[in-house]
Amino acid sequence: MVLGVLGYEGLVHWTAVSGLRGAGPLCSLVPLLLFGCWLVGRRSRAGGLTLAFALLVVLFALLHARSPLPDLKPLYPVPHIVVNLLLLSFFARTLRAGREPLVTQIARHEHGTLPPDIELYTRQLTWAWSIYFAAMALISLLLFALAPISAWSWFANLLNIPLLLLMFVAEYAYRLLRFPGFSHASFLTAMRAFRAVGRAAVIQSR
Repeated sequence: MVLGVLGYEGLVHWTAVSGLRGAGPLCSLVPLLLFGCWLVGRRSRAGGLTLAFALLVVLFALLHARSPLPDLKPLYPVPHIVVNLLLLSFFARTLRAGREPLVTQIARHEHGTLPPDIELYTRQLTWAWSIYFAAMALISLLLFALAPISAWSWFANLLNIPLLLLMFVAEYAYRLLRFPGFSHASFLTAMRAFRAVGRAAVIQSR
């Protein structure tokens, strides 16, 4: 999965700096299109397959049209902004009154009962991740609107994963220093707990 994400972001960066008007922006939309097919396929496998086939036909027709494609450059930042806004919504909506913050749910999934200071910290960390995803979406929009597309692409494609990893590492190091006596979950353990909590949330929303 990681290699696939890195390969996709490298491809989108190359198309952006190469100045491809049609194929590049369409290529950047592929993850969102696949995600849409997956969402439809969860309710109806036939519907998901039909949508995927229809999208393939449309993409093939656009790429092989005799007339030149219109300038689709404004589509470039859409996937990066949408993904960060979806993650922002996933974290921020658990900060509403009466809800348990997402990071608190993940910590409780691993540790059971949490000390009050850890519970407070997990709420603050949920806020921190919400701010991070909001900032990523806003910076992406501003860079695309105000800076050369190469500058936006460096931020949105090549620095996307390193910045995310830096956030994880910085938070983990801070947590080790602030709570030295607490049994901290590893990165992979936290990812498994995040997946389990997310799966439970999807089931409850049905």
